[in-house]
Amino acid sequence: MLRSVACCLIAVLLAACGEAPMGASEGASTAPADAPASAPPGPDFSGDFNLVGTEPFWGGKIRSQGLSLSRPDQPEVSAANAGVHVEGDVGVWGSGHLVIRLTPEACSDGMSDRQYSHRAEVTFNGEVLKGCAATPEELARQPRP
Repeated sequence: MLRSVACCLIAVLLAACGEAPMGASEGASTAPADAPASAPPGPDFSGDFNLVGTEPFWGGKIRSQGLSLSRPDQPEVSAANAGVHVEGDVGVWGSGHLVIRLTPEACSDGMSDRQYSHRAEVTFNGEVLKGCAATPEELARQPRP
């Protein structure tokens, strides 16, 4: 009995000094209170997006096969999709004559009751078109315009 009291006393003293008591697993630790929290995941730009804008009217698509821009009385513009490049919270597709930027932020097209999950900005040959974007699945769950 005296031996087990002595062992307990040694374990308490070692713990007070910051030493692990005998039999404690080495390497087991908890994160210090001042450890930085893990960074939240960034925006998800995977998958397809449909884009829409008004004044002037325009539409666009981001697909794995390519990017497209359509406007009334204009030929459709298309470009290869080399993937998204993330700049902070903004997803950027394309380069050169057609660039699409999406920012995760609630957006309304101003003409329908539809709500979009992203703000869209399309630059085509120096002209900037502003509008909204969402995934086809998000749009399918909403009333048609």
